[in-house]
Amino acid sequence: MRNILLIVVDTLRADHLGCYGYARPTSPRLDALAAESTVLEACWSASNFTAPAFTSLFTGLCPSRHGVFDFGGEAASSPIKRVLDANGARTAGVVTFRFFKRLLGRIWGGVEAVTDGRSFDYSKDLPRAVSDGAIEWLERHGRGSPFCLFLHYGGPHAPFRLPPEYEDSFGPAGRDGVGEDLKAVFHPRESERIGDNEGPVIGPMFRLMESINAGRRRLTDEELAWYVDLYDAAVRYNDEEVGRVLAALRDLDLDDDTVVCVLSDHGEELMRHGHLGHGGMHMYEETLRTVALVRDPARREPRRVAAPCGHTGILPRLLRLAGARDLPDAWIEGDILDPDVASSPEPVFSVGELKSAVRLGGLKLVRARPVPQLGRIKRLRLWVKMALYRELGDELYDLGADPGETRNLARDRRLRRPLAELLARHLARGASAAAAAGRDAMDPEERARLERELKDLGYM
Repeated sequence: MRNILLIVVDTLRADHLGCYGYARPTSPRLDALAAESTVLEACWSASNFTAPAFTSLFTGLCPSRHGVFDFGGEAASSPIKRVLDANGARTAGVVTFRFFKRLLGRIWGGVEAVTDGRSFDYSKDLPRAVSDGAIEWLERHGRGSPFCLFLHYGGPHAPFRLPPEYEDSFGPAGRDGVGEDLKAVFHPRESERIGDNEGPVIGPMFRLMESINAGRRRLTDEELAWYVDLYDAAVRYNDEEVGRVLAALRDLDLDDDTVVCVLSDHGEELMRHGHLGHGGMHMYEETLRTVALVRDPARREPRRVAAPCGHTGILPRLLRLAGARDLPDAWIEGDILDPDVASSPEPVFSVGELKSAVRLGGLKLVRARPVPQLGRIKRLRLWVKMALYRELGDELYDLGADPGETRNLARDRRLRRPLAELLARHLARGASAAAAAGRDAMDPEERARLERELKDLGYM
């Protein structure tokens, strides 16, 4: 079996990379990778939020099967990890934050969180710290038995913490005409750290986002352009750091024996539909569509695949490409990464707490249905929230004719009914044996650290 290097850049929209058609020079390193890779043009995240998305990626199960919808849960086991173990492959990871150590502990194994020692919480050097950790791991452990190394970069996730050489990449970060309330929370510059010594930043940022999304705080064209400039600058910064790891892989002579995959866990809303952020109630393409680049070291040819696919099938496909033995039949049939294998169109699903989506070919249906795996009280609260925001209706889009999702076709029962039946069957499936293990007892000190981090990041 060959090695696998899996890199996930948080909150990265596919359409903000040159290899997906973006005009700005945000991604020279990833564009170079794409020039010798398979580019999946319609790859969906399993959810619109980080915790369920990553759990699905590492278990191969949809959120409705594993039941992890926040950072307090964790899946009990992973069929993907069992295959890796059976093939003698070492699993490791270098990630940004400590909560990944809990989220992935049972389904991946030990990971280094750079905020444990290399960097401060949400500091400007987090991407560099991840690259440093990755290169050190490759230098120490890259030889011998095959490995599957996972890297997580914070990516263009607000607030935008950028070194001086990047912050003005696409426009002056301190420009006039941008409200001080926006600058204070989206681009804090007072120190290197967000946390106890800097005062509240993340909580006010999410509250300001909520105010923008509710229409109480309106962004001017200049302010939105400033926000997108910072987002793109963060893309460029993370692109450079990913490129540094890819260069080290080559310098260490591991390049020719390593399958490389770069994904994003989800995208980000940038006001196309009147909202900022991700993880809320929306399931638009700017959130669900992800970056997906896969380089086979034995076949370095540019190839583009337009067929829709989902994150739950990514690691099984990488294992097949790496030559792993004894794969389940379902992981082998119709592999879109293999140009010699014909694949038939299959439905792709994405499940959030409030809404779920299915895509079949060019048609996409979004339904407002809190997932049944949540408790009754929480489902009731979510129904109330959607009612208050007038978000209870179905949405149906023809992505071929309307890629911007501006024309809702949900009144067309002929188009809606078969997709609604597919989604209902998908959500009705029972929990897997690898379903969420729940909030087991933790060391009190570690629980306190985890909760402080989640509060600093706005997740609690």
